[in-house]
Amino acid sequence: MLTAVVPAAGAGKRMGLGYNKAFADLGGAPVIVQCLKMLAKTGVVDFAVVVFAPAEVDAGKALLIKYQEEYFPKLGFTVVAGGKERQDSVMNALAAVPAATDYIAVHDGARPFAGREVFARTLAAARAHGAAIAAVPVKNTIKVVDAGGVVVATPERSTLQAVQTPQIFTAKLLKDAYNHLAQHPAAVTDDASVVELLGHKVVVALGRYENIKITTPEDLALAPYLLAQQENEDGK
Repeated sequence: MLTAVVPAAGAGKRMGLGYNKAFADLGGAPVIVQCLKMLAKTGVVDFAVVVFAPAEVDAGKALLIKYQEEYFPKLGFTVVAGGKERQDSVMNALAAVPAATDYIAVHDGARPFAGREVFARTLAAARAHGAAIAAVPVKNTIKVVDAGGVVVATPERSTLQAVQTPQIFTAKLLKDAYNHLAQHPAAVTDDASVVELLGHKVVVALGRYENIKITTPEDLALAPYLLAQQENEDGK
């Protein structure tokens, strides 16, 4: 059984909407609804644990119930309250993951364009190695700069990957990793980093460049085109 943990508790300040970007309209439904529709379309996700900010839990749950029959009728879900940081939100979600879950996919609620092939590749890699993340090769040259804006290093581009979600792990590994993090606090930027703290290797599966995280107004303007592309791929 594969359960998706879907963080959607961000304030979305860079979007400038004045409300959670998960509730922004995309093709006639909120972004979070389109994300759950995509998860259902993958054919591998059995259940979703959606994380909203504490003040948005009731509204978020009502919203998902409203759209479920039309957009993701066969995908079961539950809603939990997020914490202060993203890692706290994921920890809260892990407590609500069904006991029968073998693998957990952490997937951003603002990433509705991952698609079935990315999920299939990442799940296959997780089954082989226990931990896998979707990522794409970096196209641009990357510079490391200091506080004054001076270039101090240029990493070899061929070694760089832009990390996305899903990030998929065995359920036991991810829970063990978060329990370890609770006992040994550290700054982490994604779930793979939490697993890496245990010393477990994480492998990369090929993502897709269309798998953007809707973060800025420019992303939201591009999103309808990506949604149309995905619907053509999925046959609506």
